[in-house]
Formats: sequence, structure tokens, C-alpha cells
Amino acid sequence: MHRHGETLLRALTISAVLLLSGCVGTLSGQLTIPHETASRSIYFVERSPQDGRDLASTIVARMRARGLNAVTGASVPANADYVISYIDKWQWDMRMYLFDLRIEMRDTKNASLVGYGESSQSSLKAMGKTFADIIDTALNQLYGK
Repeated sequence: MHRHGETLLRALTISAVLLLSGCVGTLSGQLTIPHETASRSIYFVERSPQDGRDLASTIVARMRARGLNAVTGASVPANADYVISYIDKWQWDMRMYLFDLRIEMRDTKNASLVGYGESSQSSLKAMGKTFADIIDTALNQLYGK
């Protein structure tokens, strides 16, 4: 009887570890300029050439929802303070989902990196989330909100 109990406990422990590992996600971000400067700046969101989902327009919309002055287009406007770029990684797990998104902010004067926000999630953690939700999470990491 004692052995059966140990075997059952091990099976439950392994099941719990496997179940919880499906909920894994990582977040990181940093902004090296003052938040006051960031809130008054003009941003140009550069569209990734391989992006078939037009994440640039969604990033602009989500930045504008935060009260930020963001645009996208064919070229960087002369009055832009920062260029926003992004790297999106998608995976298939019964559906395509945004596995990892890194948003970077660079100074237009010297192209130096002044901030980034990143959101990575497993298939289970991404369940029910749109890529706009993932963009919001990465922007939260960038702007510290």
C-alpha cells in the first residue's frame, strides 16, 4: 500500500509540473530616458519587411491609446524623436500565436537604443490573447506601466 501511495504522489507531482510549465512566460523591459521626455516625444514605428499582419499599425494604435504621438509610414518624418522597431516570432500549436515580441526604441539622432520591451509566452499562456494584448504587454514593459 505504501508503494502505491508513493507512485501516485510521483505521478501527481509530474503532472503538476508539466501542467504549470505550459503557463510559462517571460517579460522584460527598460527605458533609459525620463518618462516625461518619452510622453512628449514623437515616435515613428518602422514596419518590419516580413510582417504580413501589419503589427506596425497596431503598435501605433496601442501607443496612441496611451496618449503617445506615434505614426507609421514609408519614411521617418523629420520631426520624429524616436524610431520604434519590433521583432515578432510566431509559432504553431493548433493555431498560430505570437510567441515572442520585442519592441525597441532608438534615438533618431544617433540610432542608439534607449529602451525596449519584450513579452514571451507559451501557447497555453497566449490562449485567448490577441496580438494587440501581447503588444500592450511589451509596451507595458517598455514604459514601466
